This record gives sequence, C-alpha cells and structure tokens, in this order.
Amino acid sequence: MNAVTPHQIHQQANRVPAASQATNIEQARAIAEVQAMFLVAKQAPRDEGVALNRALMACGEWSVASRAFFSYPRGGENVTGESIVLATELARCWGNIDYGIMELARNDELGHTEMLAFARDLETNTQSRQTFIVPHTRDLRNGKKVLTEMRDIYENNANHGARRLRECIFRVLPAYVKNAAADCCRKVLERGEGDVPLPQRIATAIDAFSKRSEEHTSELQSH
Repeated sequence: MNAVTPHQIHQQANRVPAASQATNIEQARAIAEVQAMFLVAKQAPRDEGVALNRALMACGEWSVASRAFFSYPRGGENVTGESIVLATELARCWGNIDYGIMELARNDELGHTEMLAFARDLETNTQSRQTFIVPHTRDLRNGKKVLTEMRDIYENNANHGARRLRECIFRVLPAYVKNAAADCCRKVLERGEGDVPLPQRIATAIDAFSKRSEEHTSELQSH
C-alpha cells in the first residue's frame, strides 16, 4: 500500500513549469478536491457486498458485457483481456475510487507527450500510477506515420492512456471483483443478446400486469 501525502500531490500538480496564474489556481483546486475526496470516502465507506452486487448487475447488461473484452492479433496470436470499459464500470460500481489520465507535458519538437495514468482507492489509499511517453506516431502496416494534426495527436494520446488507465484500475480493485465480473460477462455473451436480464424482465412483467389491471378496472367501470 502506497500512502499519498499532500507533498506528493503538490509535486504531481506542478510537473509543468512556468504555470500561469489560472493554472496555479486550478492546481490548488485539484489538491483541495483530492483531500476532500479522501475525507468523504472515510465518512461514507463502501459496503463491499452491495458494491459487488451492483457490479454484477451492470455486467449482466449486454451493453457492458459486449464491450468487456478486447482482442487483437500480435505475432501470429490473439491478445485478449478485460477492456477499459469493464475497468471503468467496475470502478464506478465499487465506488470511492479516483482515477484518470493527465497530460503532463507535450514536446512538439521531439514529437512526444509525457502522460500520467492513475487510480487510487480513497478508502485504503492504495494507488497505482504510470508515467509514460507517447510518441506522436501511429503504427501502420507499411511503417510509422508521423502525426501532426492536433486531433490525431489527441486521439493517439487517449488511446495509449486508456491502456495504462485500465491496468491502474485493475491493480487497485480486489482481484475477486474483477474475476467475478469477467465471469458474469462471459455468461452473458454465451447466452447472447436475446436473453433479457432479470431486472428488466421483472420491470416488464410489472408494467404488463399494471396495464392489465387498468384495463380490467376500466371494463368494470364501463359496466
């Protein structure tokens, strides 16, 4: 477990030199916000049973399960694993987790961006951080393409950042939560999209029953 001190937060906020007054104000706000999140997490700790049930309920939805895994070819084999979609959904359900991606510095002359991906459990103060360099290039079949358009650079940075963020989140989540969620998603994928989740079936049944009751009442009143 790694403890985060106010000094470390201040160092992280001041990675970019020669900050403007507006940037300094935003850095001070960010430090205060992190400290407030720790306080709120201590005052309202998660109920792990409720949080796990919430995660499994979400993974029972096709919209989550269908995007819960990634697969791509590399070196003649398929690389598979749990996706950033599943990671962020579990972080939302587990609660009291602060995570994100930050651009620390961009050097257009050298053609790269320094970035930070992080995830932190605000209750246990367990954290995972990755600082990494993203070249302003894109790998193509016929070689590398140098990126010069701002939109291309942004999308490339976001793509690389999402990979690191996924790993950071999974490192602070309990392993059993990730495993249970992945198993749930696999079962949904095996059943297929046509299998409506239980909560939705219940809601549909209640709605149909209510309509039949209203129709029956109307018939009685008409007589």
